[in-house]
Amino acid sequence: MAKLTRTVNYANFRWEEYVLTEEELVKWKTGDEDIQQDIIDDADWDLVRDKPIDDYGDVEFVEED
Repeated sequence: MAKLTRTVNYANFRWEEYVLTEEELVKWKTGDEDIQQDIIDDADWDLVRDKPIDDYGDVEFVEED
C-alpha cells in the first residue's frame, strides 16, 4: 500500500468590534483597568470580517509493505 501524507496548519484570523454605550465610554475613560476589563468581558462582539489561512506542509510519499 502507498499513501501520501501531509500536515495542515489552519488558522482563522477574526476582526471583531463592539460599540460602547455612553455609560461605558464614561467608565472606560476613567482609565481603571478593572472596569475596562469588565467592559471587554461583558461586550457582545460583532464579527467584522475573518480570514482563514491554510498552510500546507510538504507532501510525503509513504510505501508500506
